[in-house]
Amino acid sequence: MEMLKTKEAAELLSVSQTTIKRWAAMFPNFFPKDRFGHYIFTGQEIGLLKSIKERIEHGETLDSINLAGNKQPEPAEPLQDMRRLHTPDKPMEELLSRIVHIEHSLDQKADEVVSVQLLRQREELEDLRQMIQQLAVSIETIQKPTSKTSSSEEMRAIATAKLQAPPRKRGLLRTLFSL
Repeated sequence: MEMLKTKEAAELLSVSQTTIKRWAAMFPNFFPKDRFGHYIFTGQEIGLLKSIKERIEHGETLDSINLAGNKQPEPAEPLQDMRRLHTPDKPMEELLSRIVHIEHSLDQKADEVVSVQLLRQREELEDLRQMIQQLAVSIETIQKPTSKTSSSEEMRAIATAKLQAPPRKRGLLRTLFSL
């Protein structure tokens, strides 16, 4: 059997992709990711997934399943592999720690950007709500029966005064791409 992606494995086992990912994440020593962080399943790994599915169908919980009986070698940690390739340990460890730090900073920055975008979108939504309320009030004013003392021009003047919108905010697309 050839190598299968998560979607293909999910279709083969008649479960969702999320289920396959959850099972694989529960047993990372048996289901390693490729260099892009994706799971690719060999025939032996598909057999393990089928075994997990059968055990769950027979009432076992995912936490109680032990795949240690299935003889698949555990892959070494990437750091250990790197140490074997390079004799000077310190520069490699420094490099790896810097990479981890940069990835952490990048994740943090991405979270900050999303937070700012959400705040701006909330402000825009609040402005839209205010405009809707103003429109509702002006429609009610227009639909009310006119009294004999007020003329239609007075009603129009009142409606136009209520329809004046607050100053226009920046558009949603500009907000997304201005960061």
